[in-house]
Amino acid sequence: MRIRTRTEGPCQVIAVDGSADVTNASELRQALLGAIEGGARRIICDLGCTDFVCSDALGVLITAYLKARARGGFVRLADPQEHLRDILKTTRLDHLFEVYPDVAAASARP
Repeated sequence: MRIRTRTEGPCQVIAVDGSADVTNASELRQALLGAIEGGARRIICDLGCTDFVCSDALGVLITAYLKARARGGFVRLADPQEHLRDILKTTRLDHLFEVYPDVAAASARP
């Protein structure tokens, strides 16, 4: 897994390339929670190049969502592949996260 971070408008974009599995979920935790602790309130997790997300990584996303929300911000998901959308639907996390077709759409909403 490779994590890239960039700014898009008022949002911090964290792009996850590859598999977010149990061996590297801590890297995802560090990137997301580090951004929040560093003052980012609007975070978009770009999943366009993510081919797998384990339960540990889903837990990291939930924790980041809750921390950002407690600070008046958000964590939005952008461009998840179809099988990731199925996971979000099966786990009902599609009711928790706002899911967008791409980063531009996610960052366009206030």
